[in-house]
Amino acid sequence: MKSITRMLYLLPTVGILLLSSCAKEESESYDKYEDQALEAWMTQNRPELLGNLQSEGGYYVDILDAGDALSEVKPIRDTACWVRFDFSGRDLNGNIVLTRRAAEAKMINTFTKYTHYVPYYRYCGVANTSLLEGSYLAMRNVLHLDPEYAREKGVEEEYELRPGSRICLYMPSRIVGSGGVEGQGGYEGQYSLSAQRPFIVEMQIQRVVKNPLESEGSEVDSFCAANGQLWLYTEDGTEPNSSKLPTGYDDANHPYKLHEQGYRWVSACDTVAQVYVDVRYDPTQAANNLKFDFPVKDEKENPLWDNHSYNVGFEPYNGSDLETRIAEALKERFHADGEYKHPGLEDRNADSVGMDGEAKIWYIARFLDGFIFDTNIDEVKEIIYGTVESEGEALTYKPSEDQASQISAYYYTVPNLCYGQWAEFVTVSSQGYGASGRTGSTTTSGGSSGYSSSYFDYLNYYNYLNSYYGGGYYGSYYNNYYYNYYNSYYYNYPYMSSGTTTETTTTISTEIPSYTPLIYQFYIEPKDE
Repeated sequence: MKSITRMLYLLPTVGILLLSSCAKEESESYDKYEDQALEAWMTQNRPELLGNLQSEGGYYVDILDAGDALSEVKPIRDTACWVRFDFSGRDLNGNIVLTRRAAEAKMINTFTKYTHYVPYYRYCGVANTSLLEGSYLAMRNVLHLDPEYAREKGVEEEYELRPGSRICLYMPSRIVGSGGVEGQGGYEGQYSLSAQRPFIVEMQIQRVVKNPLESEGSEVDSFCAANGQLWLYTEDGTEPNSSKLPTGYDDANHPYKLHEQGYRWVSACDTVAQVYVDVRYDPTQAANNLKFDFPVKDEKENPLWDNHSYNVGFEPYNGSDLETRIAEALKERFHADGEYKHPGLEDRNADSVGMDGEAKIWYIARFLDGFIFDTNIDEVKEIIYGTVESEGEALTYKPSEDQASQISAYYYTVPNLCYGQWAEFVTVSSQGYGASGRTGSTTTSGGSSGYSSSYFDYLNYYNYLNSYYGGGYYGSYYNNYYYNYYNSYYYNYPYMSSGTTTETTTTISTEIPSYTPLIYQFYIEPKDE
């Protein structure tokens, strides 16, 4: 009897195993038929690429630009690194599915002012060897090319991607994403690719970074040096253009005194790197409007890397008078009754926020190239987006409270500022939204439930990788694992909401790439307001 009972308990398990076996066979069968279908399409449309089939992944490669002038640059696969690359994806009929290119998005009427159209930035190291994704496989592996094809292209039969390389990949669905492909945060194309459909990606490698934390720190330092000079407060104050923290207003190295000497940026404190403050920022004065200019570094190693002012040729980022319009709007909003005067210059004992105070903050958040990714000022929203979807309200910040939802750079800057003061700071991602950044998305909810984009969407697939390998590895190495990992977890994983809604709402979130420095320009309300 006991043996019979045991057999009855085992029957469901056997059934599950049988079902799993059938599912596996069905999946393997589909892969076989999809491979045959993709091969047939290649035979009819790109027969010259049949010899470029890659055994790992089953995708085909076309070398559009070998980057011969960059032959001295090391291939990507030589090291664990981060890669910045531009790409555009299509289905086999040529319909654009997603794109990082503003001109393409404008052409197919999916361009949005919420989207930062810049090359993608992703981790590309040896640790994630289990990831079967086409662009990663192409970056990390030697590409084996047909001998005749290689001779015609003037490349080696065993080709390795490096900065300057431009290629086209023809990929089966199993190395794209099991849920199909759709854009996010404005990167949508004219067409959403259904699950289990081949995908074509054209991409160009632009830059390779070995240590992203070191790289963005260098970017911030160079940005400040190129835009008003930088003065460092350090514990010993022995380096050039540095000193110990000032002892008071009369100290020659006080931020206000340094500003008169041409040093626009100073360290927020002497123990935290790459949090630099401009205490004399004043958008009502044309001379104080921030010019977004960034010098090209490592030109020989990364000749395609250019991080000058964001200009896609379309409003509002088309080289127009955007900064002047914003400055005029801020002056009208906050100082319509007269000329603005910095509260700390008239009275050396002006009331500062301090550690126990509460600040009501109005802000404009940007990337180093000038793109505005967030603001709570309605007048700025109208200038950038043309409409104001939701009325902004002041951000409340209390330095004495542990506010996990606030960026940590506030803690090092706001307490030292006065009520009624304008200021700005530039900082690295670890003092902002976390090294893993934030996934861009357009979320629509309504009816009985609301939902965000699919977890298996192509860009979320990328960001999952960045979060797990990039933010986790580098964050833990630099003693910042807890903040970066959980911050990225909140932003990068989609959710299914519960409950009911009576109207349809759309929430748009601009993507913040991993390891991306930020600029905050802000105004602290006077205390009596």
